[in-house]
Amino acid sequence: MKQEQETITKTIDETLLIPILGKGKKLYHYTSAAGLQGICSGEFWVTERSFLNDTMEFQVATKIFCEVIDNHMKNKERAEKLKKKTCDEIERLTKPGMLGEEVAYSGDYVISFSLDNDSILMWSEYSDFYGYCMEFDFEKLVAGIQKKTSYELLHGQVIYDHKEQVSIIEKTIENEIIRHAPGFEYLNSWEELDNLTDENIEDLYVWLSVLIDAYNMFFKLDCFKGENEYRMVFCCIHDGGRVNDDGREEQYFRIKNEVMIPFVKKRLVSLEALESVMIGPKNKSDIAEKGLQYFFRNMKMDVKIHKSQMPIRY
Repeated sequence: MKQEQETITKTIDETLLIPILGKGKKLYHYTSAAGLQGICSGEFWVTERSFLNDTMEFQVATKIFCEVIDNHMKNKERAEKLKKKTCDEIERLTKPGMLGEEVAYSGDYVISFSLDNDSILMWSEYSDFYGYCMEFDFEKLVAGIQKKTSYELLHGQVIYDHKEQVSIIEKTIENEIIRHAPGFEYLNSWEELDNLTDENIEDLYVWLSVLIDAYNMFFKLDCFKGENEYRMVFCCIHDGGRVNDDGREEQYFRIKNEVMIPFVKKRLVSLEALESVMIGPKNKSDIAEKGLQYFFRNMKMDVKIHKSQMPIRY
């Protein structure tokens, strides 16, 4: 059953045209009993972006950018140079860096939520139909997550539609670079990209790489649209760079399928955002609901408990 959501028109900011939720909206997090217990203890374990289950994670916007440049530039030699410089910089941003480098050792860490309640796809993907779906008040959840710095957290609705992705990249380039943007006065139209000098490309590619890498956080392939994902991305610095010690995040590792998975721990200052928990459709145990009742009573939390309405036998 889909949870009805009003059309989202507000965006992250004037630069990034990614829709965000507003007051009164709900987010759903599908997880196991262990995951629920950990979150209710006041902590999210947030996985680094390179270790999520989508092999194209944080790459889609890069491909869309290249498509947009190919569509608008007739000078293929200039287009290839602009694409290569931008893509190489995006790739550099995703690497952990070497010991002894002056640049900061950092990473982007993702918590995934869904805008859909009681979703057959989400039950299957995250709990084999036996887990739990946690319902959060969006505004209270964002306010309740402890952040090291004001710029650390970005959140927004994932965009799956290819045409919409192309349109967003085009509009952002137009708004931020073309049309007399400070520093890029030599660009007044898409056609003038064909006349870029090497010096112009050096001016452009760093800013383009920052924009496109940010969109990589929120673009996914259309085949994943059933997830209807809303995500929070934490940009964390671990060591190096110029950030003060109190702005750094400790990096942890867990083991999954004999692979080291990096993550950070995000504290929940308040659990007030958790409004209800739904029990998975295959969890027919007569004590599943009672166990949650005892658990939340022990935690001194007033959380509604109900069962999935999905009629799944096995």
